[in-house]
Amino acid sequence: MSLVSTSESVRADYFQRSARARQWSRFFAYLLFIILTIVALYPLIWVATNSFKTDLQLFEHSWSLPKEWHWENYARAWKFGIAKYILNSVIVTVIAVLINIAISMMAAFALARYQFRGRNLLLYFILGGLMLAPEVSLIPLFRILTTLKIYDTYLAMILPNVAFGLPFTTFLIRSYMLGLPRDYEEAAVIDGASPLGVFWHVIVPLCRPILASAMLLDAMRVWNEFMFALTFIVSDNLKTMPLGLMSFAGALREQWTVVMAGIIISAIPMIVLYLLTQKQFIRGLAAGGIKG
Repeated sequence: MSLVSTSESVRADYFQRSARARQWSRFFAYLLFIILTIVALYPLIWVATNSFKTDLQLFEHSWSLPKEWHWENYARAWKFGIAKYILNSVIVTVIAVLINIAISMMAAFALARYQFRGRNLLLYFILGGLMLAPEVSLIPLFRILTTLKIYDTYLAMILPNVAFGLPFTTFLIRSYMLGLPRDYEEAAVIDGASPLGVFWHVIVPLCRPILASAMLLDAMRVWNEFMFALTFIVSDNLKTMPLGLMSFAGALREQWTVVMAGIIISAIPMIVLYLLTQKQFIRGLAAGGIKG
């Protein structure tokens, strides 16, 4: 009887210690997440609060909330021409992302669902693009764009962004497709659907979470891209947001609060896009990230 009671007490003590350890691990995980959140958000909050101050308040009280909210900083930033840079970034980002997603979706479908000679070689060739740094390609890209007479045009930014976005987007979507059941596709084929019909009516709807993730990641990459715009764009009316902010800061060297207002305006589209797609984004990454 004593042996049974001793065993039960040892087992209860073990479960108690395990529960306590899980509680502490959960506490430290939450604490770590809170610290990382503060580290990530504080620079943005600091810029946002200082964008409502005067330049004198910025240098004298940069760590305090503004005593008076100067909304005119945003009006001045908008009048300076930041709307033009936003429009250019929207045009380049939307077109580049749509082209990238369309090509990557079709490539991923072929690589995930069809068996053909050289499939693995083609996959490795596409993934090899992940190892190519954009800086290495600037000179050949410049020669190609000038030969095609599309230098200093929207295409000069769209096509390179599509090319460098394809490897990762294809890999991400293909990983997600490998985990999709084939039952729906087989049922569609039995009903007489063509390969194109299966792709459009079955695969695309099932891939909505990963498509949202891929579109958001690619949109952030293209929106913040600076090097291609700096190298391939000369005209001021074609400058995208990062390049426009550089010109913006250069022209307003003594009006830092207006520059900060421009930075906040430039960040709003991506923040809104993330808020609209965050559920699909997280679902897509969680599902796609664990597939082989």
